[in-house]
Amino acid sequence: MNLLKPSVIRDLLVDVFLNLLRKKMRALLTMTGVIIGSFLVVLILSLSNGLSVFLDQQVRAVWDERMIKVRLEKGGAPEKMAKGLFGGLGEPPQQVTEENKEEIPGAFEFRHIPHESIEKLRAIDGVEEVQPEIWVMPRSMQVESDDRQFDAIVRPWIMAGPDMLAYGQDFTSDQAQECIVSEAYLVALGYESSQDLIGKTIKIRIQEDAYIAMAGGGQMDLKFLDKLRDIAYLLQNPPENPELTMISAFVMLRDLANSSKIKALTTKPGAAKVFDAKVVGISKKGLLTNMIYLPPDLIAEMGRVFLRNPDMYTKGENGKFGIEGLVRVRDPKEIPRIRREIKKLGMKSTTLEDVIGFIHGLFGALSAILTVFVMIAGVVAFFSIVNTLFMAVSERKREIGVLQAIGATRSYVAAMFAAEAGAIGLLGGLIGYLLGQMLCFIGNIYASQGIPYLPGGNWGHILGVSDLFVTPWWLLPMMMLSTALVGALAGVLPAIRAAQLDPAEALRYE
Repeated sequence: MNLLKPSVIRDLLVDVFLNLLRKKMRALLTMTGVIIGSFLVVLILSLSNGLSVFLDQQVRAVWDERMIKVRLEKGGAPEKMAKGLFGGLGEPPQQVTEENKEEIPGAFEFRHIPHESIEKLRAIDGVEEVQPEIWVMPRSMQVESDDRQFDAIVRPWIMAGPDMLAYGQDFTSDQAQECIVSEAYLVALGYESSQDLIGKTIKIRIQEDAYIAMAGGGQMDLKFLDKLRDIAYLLQNPPENPELTMISAFVMLRDLANSSKIKALTTKPGAAKVFDAKVVGISKKGLLTNMIYLPPDLIAEMGRVFLRNPDMYTKGENGKFGIEGLVRVRDPKEIPRIRREIKKLGMKSTTLEDVIGFIHGLFGALSAILTVFVMIAGVVAFFSIVNTLFMAVSERKREIGVLQAIGATRSYVAAMFAAEAGAIGLLGGLIGYLLGQMLCFIGNIYASQGIPYLPGGNWGHILGVSDLFVTPWWLLPMMMLSTALVGALAGVLPAIRAAQLDPAEALRYE
């Protein structure tokens, strides 16, 4: 009997599905492991892919692909301090050296980029603009003639993606008292159209913060504690001349009181300063719904108030550029070359692709971890199919004998059992996929209500739901192939056993 003949294949498939229908409950129970495994694969990959796509879109929306963030090679690396704080748990104390002091919380210090380095950055061929990375936390924003106040985040417009502007126009100049606010403020304010907000003046309140001022002034190393220790030592171990002790202590206290560090902590913060800005544009809504974009000069002035440091983001003898800088290039294709030039200046650089790569890597690792549980379900399904088919061989000995008596070859019998196992895997994978898709759709409906700013790609825009769960197009054919293959492999041993039965003995079996 030629198993490759179309008529033989047709008869084989008919026999397989008739056998499955005759034992529907057993077949369904055998599929359970495959169904659970397939169901979990759909959920895990869809959620991981959806979150990865979503965060990719959000990052690209608020980070221009032409942007490079820079900071000094040493100083201002919080991730190194975090590594030192948590990476050495349970290990002996490490020696503080010049090479690792950034990993020691007590020795950590922020260092501002020198202005001469900024000029060198601007001189690099292909660099269009260099601005300081300014970090400000407003107390509130308020539309003029409206008593309500709302929370806000202010960012320089240079950070926004190229397609971020939804309505209105760009700033008229770097010195303009203008702003571009998130589209989500239209909902918060109860406005029906963007024109209801464009042209109005908003008030942004910035409150001085004494402790954050220490970071803004580059004083996070807390070296002023050395002076306090010197005073305490002097008082505990005074010299023989008491007058000399008093004079020395007075001088130390005077120097300490005049230091900018103590002034930052002892000076009472003033009332929140109000900055007026005219709304000239509306940016696309995103996950950060309270975003307000500002021109460089206006946000720099806010930063000086917030950090209580008039020298921040200024030039001059005491002027400080900032801990991080924003470098915008003319052509994204030139970024690799420009990054090499930045490295030669003793600086680190971070680009959009670095952030996106980290996000995808994170979700890839998460998917890999969760896939282990899916593999466990696959192993359970494999042995479940093997056990069921071994039982079927024992129960269907007489049927096998009849088939062989009417001309079925051993290869046909083996192929029938292997195909039956493959069909169990195939159907189990299909059922698991459909159940997973059903739950993904329900999850997207729920997410569209709870998180209204999730993207709605694929069928989301048509069906009115978000895409928190996004199933890759290749998952269905890959799952059908893999589950059928697992089923067929599980049926190999039972198929061999069935083919080896003696027809005469099988016919006598009751």
